[in-house]
Amino acid sequence: MFVLSREEMYAIDKYTIENIGIPGQELMENAGKECSKFINDLILPESKIAIFCGSGNNGGDGFVVARYLHNWKHLSKIFLMGSTDKMSPETLINFNRCKELGISINKIEKEPDDLNDFDLIIDAIFGVGLKGKIKGWQANVINKINESEKTIVAIDIASGIDANTGQAKNAIKAYFTLTMAAMKYGQLLGEGRKKSSEILVIDIGIPGDVFLQFPLKGKLATYDNVVFPYRSRFSHKGNYGKVGIIAGSPGFTGAAILASKAALRAGAGMITLFHLQGLETIFENQLLEIMTYIIPKLPFGKGEKSNLLESEGLSEFFNKLNSMDVLLIGPGIGISKEMYDLLDQITVFWNKPLILDADALNIIADNKNILENISGKQVILTPHIGEFARLCDVTTEDILLDPLRYLQNFVAKYKCNVLLKSATSIYCGKTGFIFDTTGNDGLSTGGSGDVLAGIITSFAGQQLSLKNAAVSASFLMGETAEKLAEIRKPASIIPSDIIENIFKY
Repeated sequence: MFVLSREEMYAIDKYTIENIGIPGQELMENAGKECSKFINDLILPESKIAIFCGSGNNGGDGFVVARYLHNWKHLSKIFLMGSTDKMSPETLINFNRCKELGISINKIEKEPDDLNDFDLIIDAIFGVGLKGKIKGWQANVINKINESEKTIVAIDIASGIDANTGQAKNAIKAYFTLTMAAMKYGQLLGEGRKKSSEILVIDIGIPGDVFLQFPLKGKLATYDNVVFPYRSRFSHKGNYGKVGIIAGSPGFTGAAILASKAALRAGAGMITLFHLQGLETIFENQLLEIMTYIIPKLPFGKGEKSNLLESEGLSEFFNKLNSMDVLLIGPGIGISKEMYDLLDQITVFWNKPLILDADALNIIADNKNILENISGKQVILTPHIGEFARLCDVTTEDILLDPLRYLQNFVAKYKCNVLLKSATSIYCGKTGFIFDTTGNDGLSTGGSGDVLAGIITSFAGQQLSLKNAAVSASFLMGETAEKLAEIRKPASIIPSDIIENIFKY
């Protein structure tokens, strides 16, 4: 399922009209009719409906909805927030049809006095073309609609949401969003996702192969497009990867245990946990099916960068490390000079799939030279918003203003892959974005990131590409949390529950 920017949606509309030969009026009619069917099924007979329409094509969709609901014996009332001289020909045609049917049309330039008499409110004010914040009396109208406590259905996009960034300082808080042809970026990001609520894609008659004529950048992760490792009853453990994990430190052994167990439960063939000396008793007791290996004490040169690869006594360690098919570095390792040296040296010679998470990202944030080591290699970084902000040397607020721009710029600069973890997780590689909206607040618990890192590493060890490993792991984890929420409150879900229920449902 594609996810579109506003510019991509405009281009697809234009192509459909000019090259396929489907008139804009027909597309608008299809949009309004299909939205009306959903709304009619949602409400009781002869419901009172307030329809707020602007003068753009979004308002035109609203006029079509008003017509159909009127013909189906509902009591429609249009609140016009615009003028007829700014309407497109298609919008004006449908405005005039509403007048001919005798539908009540009230032109407003301030918030309506009272919405209590209505059973439902339809938002068809601004559409995907809106840029910037809504101000003045129009903002007051939006506040009035939100305060009405009525069911609100947004047509295409909730008015006030930026279709590209998800910014939504003054925006409709919809109960349902009926979006045309495909989801838009802004409906899946930040406040835009919160205010879009349940999103349903409306088929407006654009042929499916039209989307293939464009280099579209965004997709939604679904059951139909996630990829899981291939398994065979004739296989052996060597077929499913030798997975290496560098994790854990005093006080943070749990991170290593969770990542290791998640990798095991996700199907990895052989797992070796590389850890600092002194933690072996904990790991030997907790990780019965996982091999452990003590990282030798690392030498330091006074004021000079240590060359660990040439250090006496470390050759066996690096040979063992290099026998792995895939490597995860980060969960619970801390941010010591020792770990910086180790991370710096490994990223120089390592050319196999590499997952960098948690403290590895914190080390990199303070030592950007490591990013040069990984440029162009098989590497994925898995930050949450705060970690990504530190990697970009900006604030969390900056990232939230336009996460896709920052992701694109970072990936292009360092030639790597990123899975940005949030309520909507976003994979970004050189070919575009994949959005994952699965999950719930049960994942808002320390240790969830370690579990995800372990699953990604396991999938990469089972020969999935880093893109497929990251997206499928994120989707699997989110779906597992949603299934668990059917039998227990999300607040009680812990990372160990996710591990024990991977692939169970």
